[in-house]
Amino acid sequence: MDPIPYADQKVGGDLYRRAMLNYDRLETEEYRFPTIYREGGYSWPGDWEGRTILALTMLAQATNREPVYLEEIMARLPERLNAQGYFGMIHAQGTVDEQQLSGHSWFLRAMAEYHLWKGDDLSLRIIEDITRHLLLPARGLYEKYPVEPEDRKPSGEAIGSLFERKVGDWLLSTDVGCAFIMLDGATHAYQLLKWPELGALLDEMIGKFRTIDLTGLSFQTHATLSALRGILRHYETTGDDGLLDLARDVFALYNREGITENYANYNWFGRPEWTEPCAVVDSFIVAVELWKHTGEASYLEIAHGILYNGLGYGQRPNGGFGCDCCSGAHDDLLHPKEGLFEAYWCCTMRGGDGLSRAIEYGYFADAERNTVTVPFLRESEAEIRLASGRLTLKQTTAYPIEGSIRLEVADSDIEKTVMVRIFVPSWVARTDLVFRVDGSEIAATIADGFVEWTGTPCVGLTLELRFPIGLRLGNQLNIHSLADRSSLFHGALMLGTEDAGAGLQLDSLDPLNLEHVAGASYVARDRNVSLRPIRDMLELSMEQAVADRRQVLFRME
Repeated sequence: MDPIPYADQKVGGDLYRRAMLNYDRLETEEYRFPTIYREGGYSWPGDWEGRTILALTMLAQATNREPVYLEEIMARLPERLNAQGYFGMIHAQGTVDEQQLSGHSWFLRAMAEYHLWKGDDLSLRIIEDITRHLLLPARGLYEKYPVEPEDRKPSGEAIGSLFERKVGDWLLSTDVGCAFIMLDGATHAYQLLKWPELGALLDEMIGKFRTIDLTGLSFQTHATLSALRGILRHYETTGDDGLLDLARDVFALYNREGITENYANYNWFGRPEWTEPCAVVDSFIVAVELWKHTGEASYLEIAHGILYNGLGYGQRPNGGFGCDCCSGAHDDLLHPKEGLFEAYWCCTMRGGDGLSRAIEYGYFADAERNTVTVPFLRESEAEIRLASGRLTLKQTTAYPIEGSIRLEVADSDIEKTVMVRIFVPSWVARTDLVFRVDGSEIAATIADGFVEWTGTPCVGLTLELRFPIGLRLGNQLNIHSLADRSSLFHGALMLGTEDAGAGLQLDSLDPLNLEHVAGASYVARDRNVSLRPIRDMLELSMEQAVADRRQVLFRME
């Protein structure tokens, strides 16, 4: 089962709007030639360039809009690389700069995706040069990566920096563990090159990663989740079940100790200082990939929470992405982190990749089994190619505000039986489901979190699913969050109130005493308090968004 190609689907509604806003932001001055090429004291060589090219490459395919500046950026690449074909210093053998490795993971990912899109020679040659001259010299050194706490004392700002002293073979970063971000780029390079020596390096990197006490070392969650993306990709390449088990275990740790109550992240394990949408994007992709490989709907439900709440609040009115406080770690509030309203040097670009992936994940197909799976509900149209032929589905929905979805077979040449699966969250009572085929209600067959229908997809056939969405209490996500607190949700959407200074409690703000007024908004009947989804940051002005401050957790009495 795999997502259908970008070229075979078209998305509308809120997700399309968010992707286009981000796309517009990524075509402003900071992301054009020559500004994109960071020179003179930039300590993350390849990072800005790689993240930007990757985001533009993915958004172009996801939205079917050609980038204005990407062709020039690519044409200028050769003159900006060093004599060995990558960015930054050429270090002597036996010295590894983990920030250089981290930045080049995004550059490798960008070149790999660009090559898969365009089939050009330049991007493939760059992948070969980076692998040969930057990656392979690190063989034998990853197993020596410093993991003693005295070598990694907690420090660091939103932009990581190198420590002044070298530890063994390594120039280390305050972004603890960022060298393992390279698992993402290196595994993608391996899929294209299949070089045995690169495979051996990947074994070494993953072997070392297995041994690290991620919480004890206060590993950066972004590095952790990017590493998991690479580990899952390598699982797809090799079929090694041990890699899937590793990814499951580490993601479970993240969901116990690295996630915030609005499905964002602690930037470091054990250090809830701010969130980082780069990591939130990674967590979304990892969750979907784990669902894909295991079939466990709980992963998909986490992905919904991340997409609608963690990324929903993190996107700013200008389309960029910024850092927030860690909800639940210190108090009941959610607000942008002062001084980090937009992390335009990293998170804005990663948001482009994340929104593109959200578009890609709209439909999955198992061609041989003639099965179509709809894990995310959104306005869209998709042409799906199966072993028995092709069909085009048109989807209309009011989700996540209302529980309604309608699939219409707009075109089909299939004369055999096909299974269509539509995701239903676990908080929906199965007795409340109403399922109709061509307007006639039938009993819903439910398996692994999906309503399933089997039949011949004739042109004009309609599948309609309805279920009520209302107010519900959320479960505490992070074991370190404040006790005796609860969140309020309208279905998948976390609610908050701007009356943040009142210290509202659930004994005075009883969910039963809240009145649903419109959409996903509520008011307290006995006081002037309103609650609405936190993902509405895009509706605010930039000034309002900077000053935004909401209570999202409520004391349980």
